[in-house]
Amino acid sequence: MFYIEDAKEKCFRCVVIYEKHPNVLQYRETYCDGYRSLHQACSTINADAPLYSLFRMDAKPVPCQLRGPFTFTYSRGHGECIYPLSNIDTCTDDSRLLFRFQACADVLGTESSVEELSCLAVWKEGSAHYLVGKMSNEKHHNLPFTDDNSYRCFVFDYLPEKGGIQMSQSADATCDGLVSPWEGSRTMKLVKSKHPTPSCSFPGWVTSSHKWHTLDFKKVYTFSHRNTSFKLSHVHDYIDTKFICIEEVVSTANTSTYVTYSMSGCKNGYMCMKLYHRHKHIIEIQFGDIARSSQEACHSAFSEIYSNQDFITLVAPSPPSSGCPQLVETNGLRVQVGKVVSSSFRPELCRDSAARVVGCRSHDTIEFLTSCASFTDVQSFLCHGDWEENGRSYLVTGLRNSRNKYCFVYWSNDKTTHLSGIHDTCRRTVEPGVTGNFTFNISSAGLCDSLLNVGGNSKAPEVFISLFSIFLVFVLSCSLVR
Repeated sequence: MFYIEDAKEKCFRCVVIYEKHPNVLQYRETYCDGYRSLHQACSTINADAPLYSLFRMDAKPVPCQLRGPFTFTYSRGHGECIYPLSNIDTCTDDSRLLFRFQACADVLGTESSVEELSCLAVWKEGSAHYLVGKMSNEKHHNLPFTDDNSYRCFVFDYLPEKGGIQMSQSADATCDGLVSPWEGSRTMKLVKSKHPTPSCSFPGWVTSSHKWHTLDFKKVYTFSHRNTSFKLSHVHDYIDTKFICIEEVVSTANTSTYVTYSMSGCKNGYMCMKLYHRHKHIIEIQFGDIARSSQEACHSAFSEIYSNQDFITLVAPSPPSSGCPQLVETNGLRVQVGKVVSSSFRPELCRDSAARVVGCRSHDTIEFLTSCASFTDVQSFLCHGDWEENGRSYLVTGLRNSRNKYCFVYWSNDKTTHLSGIHDTCRRTVEPGVTGNFTFNISSAGLCDSLLNVGGNSKAPEVFISLFSIFLVFVLSCSLVR
């Protein structure tokens, strides 16, 4: 209790402060009057006096104590919204809960909304449990943020039947009028539900390597030893995503479609996923959009999105080399450069003469030379696997003694090959020779050995040229800069 003087009004008041939690203070106060002592002022406070709440600024979130998932019905004072059921998802972080409110057509004041609660304090008084947190609405995320429109108070109690929970919520940050779990601006009745459990397995050609990574190593996919789930991890501190195998929809020798359950932060739901077996050590994945039920995930309406989704190209750790493709009749190439980004190539040395790029192919290695005036650069790449799809060819390769991998998309017209390179995945939307991180249009010319010998390289006996060698030197140079 505190005896406080108001110097401006020349009066005194009693303030009683209660610490409910390290992040929450509540207080009651008297009117400002001519009290002569602390005892006289505080003796006038009664239990019916308004109770005000103070919340610690920049408080660290705490576990919510409520572990979902739950289904629930709710009311705003105009009847109970029973169907469809609303639900609460548990987030990866146990200090957050995601409320998905459904609208009931026959109940006034109900609307569909998604609200995320970040818990800041939990305490118990008698049989009732109190919770304070910040509530954000996805529909209003663009509105100016103020503490006044985000703090909410909750009071809840556990019901004896079926493990239910009765809860009420305040209308604003004052927490006024929140006296019991049955009275409040919004009351809810929660029933515990279950997370989906694994009920199928992924194909053996996926789990032959339990870890796969993207070409740029920014994402890692780790499959469980039981072959029923996998985790997507990001290198740069993003939230991990877990996928559970729910149902195998259709499967062939090299493709499989599954309904999965995805959990990432507070974004949980069912998702359709297609797996493609491209090579012993190369797979690709496509994901659909999140659906609220397993029946919707791979429905035809959801399946149509695959034509617009990128393929995610994955390789196993330390993949062995594979045979490099031969795609031209001669072993020498003339290059018309399209779009190049390079650090090792120095344009100032090539102002008086055009740059030459030539290459030679052994069984599993591509060697190539870039030569212009006094500038010379020789690099070597390993081929890891290639495939054809819809009239285009794809090759995954990597710089020798480096972990970075690259995808090259190309097609040939008569004696000209049009090629584009991508550093992260094999994109189907690339127009070879026109769009992409790098582009080339290539035609054949000369002999491989004689061209390389001019540049001081004699390590190409009995090998054929590969159009990819033209591209790789520029990709290498760019990647080394980054």
